[in-house]
Amino acid sequence: MGKASKDKRDIYYRKAKEEGWRARSAFKLLQIDQEFNIFHGVKHVVDLCAAPGSWSQVLSRNLYVPAKQSSDCKEGDLPLIVAIDLQPMAPIEGVIQVQGDITNARTADVVIRHFDGCKADLVVCDGAPDVTGLHDMDEFVQSQLILAALAIVTHVLKVGGKFVAKIFRGKDTSLLYCQVTFTLLGKLRS
Repeated sequence: MGKASKDKRDIYYRKAKEEGWRARSAFKLLQIDQEFNIFHGVKHVVDLCAAPGSWSQVLSRNLYVPAKQSSDCKEGDLPLIVAIDLQPMAPIEGVIQVQGDITNARTADVVIRHFDGCKADLVVCDGAPDVTGLHDMDEFVQSQLILAALAIVTHVLKVGGKFVAKIFRGKDTSLLYCQVTFTLLGKLRS
């Protein structure tokens, strides 16, 4: 059975299309916010590895759009959302798109310029490589992507900010958790 047939059976794929999400991964970020309230008090957000844009859509619909529709919100008070990816994306209301490389330090500078020198309250990363079907290889490549994301996070995330990333679980997941924790704790101490 081909991929198209499989996708049509997936309830979240169909639900995403019905609700106008670009990908079913939107539901994962919505679930994370529902459980951990990660959007509370957020004014500056970065979406790393953003294409095709479903997490940016969630950020726009839950942060930017409600603030814009609020009668007591001024233009300068609107949340700022910066989405970064190597690939271009179709526009999303309230999202500044940067076509750039998260491994390049200049990309971090671009983000901070968009935030007028401020740092992000929240950084999200739904990045994943093109999967090969070899789970160990896919897990390794995805962990390298997370470590690259972590490098930019140390430059753009404010102390006390939140970082949310998708991680492929496997035998080396605990090592990745340690690397992420060590890097973020090191940032807090510097």
